[in-house]
Parts: sequence; C-alpha cells; structure tokens
Amino acid sequence: MSSIYYFSAWTDSGCLMGCEHEHLTVTSAVACISCAGGYVLALEKGVQRTLNDAEQAEFHTAMFGSDAKSAQDDSSQGIFTIASGLRTRGVARSS
Repeated sequence: MSSIYYFSAWTDSGCLMGCEHEHLTVTSAVACISCAGGYVLALEKGVQRTLNDAEQAEFHTAMFGSDAKSAQDDSSQGIFTIASGLRTRGVARSS
C-alpha cells in the first residue's frame, strides 16, 4: 500500500463526507465525486492534507478538462477550511 492516497469529499448537512476508496491518483478520486461542490483530499502517511500545486492542477484537469483555468473554485474553499481542522479518524465516510 502506498503511503499516500486520495479520496473524494463533500459536505452534507454540515458534515464532511467522503468515499471509502483509497485512490492512487487524484483523477481516479475525482471519478467518485457524486455531488456539486465535491473535492479531493490527500492522506499522506496517515495525515490528511489538502492538495499540493501539482495535485491541484491534476484535479482541475480531471474536473474541467485541459483548457481549465487555474483559478481556484470558491466552492472548494470551504472544504479546505473544514478539512484542515480534521484528523483522519474524524472524517465520516459514505459509499
């Protein structure tokens, strides 16, 4: 098992939710986003973190295509804020 994996995440009724898969790439995690405002988070060596610049570029390409602008989507900003304060065990996940 790799020391880093990705999962899709979204909020529902004020709770951070996510898929239960351990995706090896950002692009495969994007495929699990099932609602508007979904995003991808990374888990590296057991520590949850937001995407770095290269991963963010991969996310934008997977979500919006190769012509996507690099401007950050405001809808994902709330997930950054919520996710930065959570530990892995605090993330509620659903299928």
